[in-house]
Amino acid sequence: MREKPFRTLLLLVALLAVFAFTACGTNTPPTETPEEVEAPEEEAPPAEEEVEEPVEAAEFRVGVVLPTREEPRWIQDETRFRDAFEEAGYEVEILFSEGDSSRELANVQDLITRGVEVIIITPHDATAAAAAAEAARDAGVQVISYDRLIRETEAVDYYVTFDSVAVGEAQAQYLVDNATGTDNPLYLYAGAASDNNAFLFFEGAWNVLQPKIADGTFYIVNSDEAVALQDKAELTREEMARILGQITTEWDFDTAKSLAESNLTAATAEDKGDVFILAPNDGTARAIADAFAADADVTSYVVTGQDAEVASVQYIIDGKQSMTVLKDVRTLVADAIAAAIAFLNGETPEATTTYNNGVIDVPAAPSEVITVDQNNVVEAIIDSGYWPADEFTGLDTLGAEEPTADLTGAVGVVLPTREEPRWIQDETRFRDAFEEAGYEVEILFSEGDSSRELANVQDLITRGVEVIIITPHDATAAAAAAEAARDAGVQVISYDRLIRETEAVDYYVTFDSVAVGEAQAQYLVDNATGTDNPLYLYAGAASDNNAFLFFEGAWNVLQPKIADGTFYIVNSDEAVALQDKAELTREEMARILGQITTEWDFDTAKSLAESNLTAATAEDKGDVFILAPNDGTARAIADAFAADADVTSYVVTGQDAEVASVQYIIDGKQSMTVLKDVRTLVADAIAAAIAFLNGETPEATTTYNNGVIDVPAAPSEVITVDQNNVVEAIIDSGYWPADEFTGLDD
Repeated sequence: MREKPFRTLLLLVALLAVFAFTACGTNTPPTETPEEVEAPEEEAPPAEEEVEEPVEAAEFRVGVVLPTREEPRWIQDETRFRDAFEEAGYEVEILFSEGDSSRELANVQDLITRGVEVIIITPHDATAAAAAAEAARDAGVQVISYDRLIRETEAVDYYVTFDSVAVGEAQAQYLVDNATGTDNPLYLYAGAASDNNAFLFFEGAWNVLQPKIADGTFYIVNSDEAVALQDKAELTREEMARILGQITTEWDFDTAKSLAESNLTAATAEDKGDVFILAPNDGTARAIADAFAADADVTSYVVTGQDAEVASVQYIIDGKQSMTVLKDVRTLVADAIAAAIAFLNGETPEATTTYNNGVIDVPAAPSEVITVDQNNVVEAIIDSGYWPADEFTGLDTLGAEEPTADLTGAVGVVLPTREEPRWIQDETRFRDAFEEAGYEVEILFSEGDSSRELANVQDLITRGVEVIIITPHDATAAAAAAEAARDAGVQVISYDRLIRETEAVDYYVTFDSVAVGEAQAQYLVDNATGTDNPLYLYAGAASDNNAFLFFEGAWNVLQPKIADGTFYIVNSDEAVALQDKAELTREEMARILGQITTEWDFDTAKSLAESNLTAATAEDKGDVFILAPNDGTARAIADAFAADADVTSYVVTGQDAEVASVQYIIDGKQSMTVLKDVRTLVADAIAAAIAFLNGETPEATTTYNNGVIDVPAAPSEVITVDQNNVVEAIIDSGYWPADEFTGLDD
């Protein structure tokens, strides 16, 4: 009889599901776009029964390979996986492929050598990931495809997913339910063709939309391939691929917005008015919604989404996005863990259906999804614990009470966006450290919107906070938020970026930003020989005061070496015109930044670098030197220069010591980074806040002028990191664990 072991396994899975649900309830949910989810209703085991953990669990090991750190969703999943597996007594190794299929394969091979028995893979490219899955299968390791289906291989044992077809059906049904009459303009958008889910989402949407196109409820505006196929109830994958080729957003905000704007430019006024938009996920939905909202001929729009991202939930509350499909990732992680444990115990995970990956039918038990709009956003998002109410404004207009508790002695933190992993990590650090110190803290995100930033500060004021820590989205626009706090008697700490053009800043917590630029420039100088070395300059966003400070520091070091002929500037005639000036005014720097800004954006940086290289002569290439402002832009620029046949070698700077850039340094694709240990910065901010709460003044060693006053500060030091000291500075210091990287032993 196997009744007791089977009951024990069921109890363990239930416990894991409960843990995944509760432990992540206050964490930051989704920001991606694979399949759906509805949180299961688990019951805790009876008090009198003890849950048995697997025998000798520690001898089993599970590997997880996630696609990128560039999207917050996967950082959140990393935390969920690590906590849940370790809570269950299983060792787990989690690696990131950083959007590179060859890195994905290397990660799997690395995990195999470490002795894992099960590998959970979210593929970067569904077809290319077949090689990684087959490497695992050949080594006797079982493969779970997580959230995205690995295609064109037999080497997939199980698929953990939401019901992706149902996601598309839910999106399309929402459009149908909100349409009246006939001849409604329909705009179609989809995800990336490299992601199998994009096909499944579109398949589901087509199932619902095609009959309503056939009966005249809708007509398709922006895809002649879809128009040509509109009489077909079922499409082949090849037919869907032709449509996706015209409507793909690549899951990218900027691509989606650009495509929507292009579609609207090509459309007639008759194709606008009251429109209906199939947008594949929340990030693209917001981008597309912004484009349609800006078109004067668009009277109204209904736009779909999925993932229930914080920014899109706010858009729904504000009436700027119509709906989202909630796929509760807490459930998906629990499903993956349950499947892995089943394999480790020599059992087969439950399957209710299969998904064909082009070669085999892969067993799966897809989770359900929930449609969320203004009518049920409170119940589905807030009451379920998926996101806390204090993430949002305007809930009271929907019948929900916003938190109004008096938080005497508390601190408020306003961070600029959830779209960058850095700020999600800071959120966690702030919350943990303040609570450890015995202080209440409320943390809100401005989502790249200065008006939201002001609303967040006003919200924190009404809750009774005494100190607000603000990282401004726009340094000058944030003055309004700082002044609102000052007027309410709340002290303001500007964190990491200086709020400008106001007296209402009490303290500035920062690294020595000028020293960052000096360190970057000094690295270029130290690695240059001879004269007439081509120098390419890039900078951050002009809306961020730090971009000026970084460039000021770099100019301090580079200008004398330009004057003596060591370097000559290739890509900015404004910088060339000013190259004899040792000190630049802010206005002069602004003119240069106008030509070399990356806006802190990967795609903008790569596009600018490619444009610079196209304009440059072969003599301006060869062995080149590149001032790149941070790690994300450094990787983008490095990729562009590495692809140019006339570039013999390059030295490129960075900053932030992001995992992906540390790997680039190890691999010889990025020369250096400046480590600004954010653990120190958070500690400095907390120390300053506590000093203010205690009626004291934080220590200051210098001041920074914000255009109106000199703001006191005690800037933290920075460290230059390259191949020579990467192990000491990054691994030995505990900043990142060694298992994040490959090639450290070389």
